[in-house]
Amino acid sequence: MKYLFYKGKVAAAVALGLSLMLSTSAFAAQETEETVPAVEILTAEEAAAKAAQEEKELTLEEAVDMAMDNSAELRNVADTAEYLQELKEDIWDITGSFSVPTVSYQQWVDDDIYSIYSSIQTIGSNMTKNSYSREITKLTIEATVKNSFTSILSDESSLELAKQDTAVKKTLYEQGRLKNRLGLLSDYDLDTLRSDYEQAQYNVTKLEMALAQEYLSFYDLIGADSDAAYILIDDTEYEPYTMNQTMDQYINSKLNSDYTIKLQEQAVDDAEFNKNYLSISSTNATSATNENAYDTAKRSLKTAKDSKTLAIQNAYNTILSLESQHESARTALSQAEAAYRVAQINLEAGNTTAITVEQAKLAVEQAENAVRQLEYAHDMQIYQFENTELLSSSGSAQ
Repeated sequence: MKYLFYKGKVAAAVALGLSLMLSTSAFAAQETEETVPAVEILTAEEAAAKAAQEEKELTLEEAVDMAMDNSAELRNVADTAEYLQELKEDIWDITGSFSVPTVSYQQWVDDDIYSIYSSIQTIGSNMTKNSYSREITKLTIEATVKNSFTSILSDESSLELAKQDTAVKKTLYEQGRLKNRLGLLSDYDLDTLRSDYEQAQYNVTKLEMALAQEYLSFYDLIGADSDAAYILIDDTEYEPYTMNQTMDQYINSKLNSDYTIKLQEQAVDDAEFNKNYLSISSTNATSATNENAYDTAKRSLKTAKDSKTLAIQNAYNTILSLESQHESARTALSQAEAAYRVAQINLEAGNTTAITVEQAKLAVEQAENAVRQLEYAHDMQIYQFENTELLSSSGSAQ
C-alpha cells in the first residue's frame, strides 16, 4: 500500500504551476516572435503526471537511515566517544595500562594511586555508558520513525474513510432537504442530518490538520526538505505473534541484554569501586556514604529488573489482547461484507435505494479500517516487546 506525503501541497503546486505557465503564455503573446520563450503548456492531468514522476518512494528502513544521519544526539554520542578515547590514551601513556585491580573488600590506598585508579574507573565507566547510550539512542530514533510512519499511515487511512463518510452524509442531507420541502421529513430530523454532515466535515478538517503537523514533524526528523514529495510505502503484514521459548526464558534473556538494565548494572559497578577503594585522606564518613550508595545502587538495579519484568509481561498480554480484537474485527468485517452483498441484491431487485447500498459499502470500509488500525497497533506492540528498552512498567513505550 502506498501513501503520498503532502498530497494537498503537491496539488496546489501543480495548480500554481499551471497558472504561472498560462500567465507567461498570455504575456509572451504580446512580445515579438523573436523574444517569445519556449513554454511547455500542460493539461492538469499532464502536470499531475509530471509531478508524480518527481516523487520518491520511501520505505521505513530508508526513513530510519535518514533519521540516523540527521540525529544531532548521535553525533554528540560519537564526539563523546572520541573524547573519552583520548582520555584513555592519556592515562595509558602515563601508566602503561588501563585497568584497576579487582577487589572484593575495602582498602585504603595512597592518594596518587587512588587518583589514577579513580580516573581509570571513571573514564572506563563513561565509555561503557556512552556505548550503551549510543545503542539506546539508535533504538529510540528507529522507534520514533516507526511510530511516526505508522501514525501517518493510520491517519491517512482514517482520512480517506472520513472523506467517504462525509460524501454519504452530504447525500443524506441533500435528500433530507428535498424530503423536508415535500413535507416528508421534520425540521428536527433535517437538523440532525445537517449536524451529522457538519460533524463529518469537521472530522475531515481535523484529520487534515493533524496530518499536516505529522508531516512537518516527520520531515524534520529525517532531515528532508519541507517541500519534498515522498510516496510512503506500507509493508505492514499481520500474523499472530509466536513465542519460541517460555516467558521466563524470554525475560531472563532480555534482562541480560537490555541496555537500560546494563546502565543500572554499571552504576552498581561504579558504586562498588567507590566502596572498595578509598584514598588515605578519606574519612570514615566518606566510607559510610559510599557503602550506602552501593546498597542504594543494588536496590535500584533490582527495582529496574522487577519493573522491566512486569513491563515485558504486560506488553505480551497487550499483544494477545490485540490479536483477540483483530479476530473480532475480522468477523465484523465479514458481516459487513455480507450485508453489503445483500444490499446490492436488493438494489437490483428494486427493494432498496442507492444510498442504502453506499451506506453498506461505507460500513465495509469502516470495518476494513478497524482491522487495519489494529494491525498497525499490533505491529508496533511487537516491536516494543522485542526491544524492551522502549518499555516502561506499564508495558508501553517510555
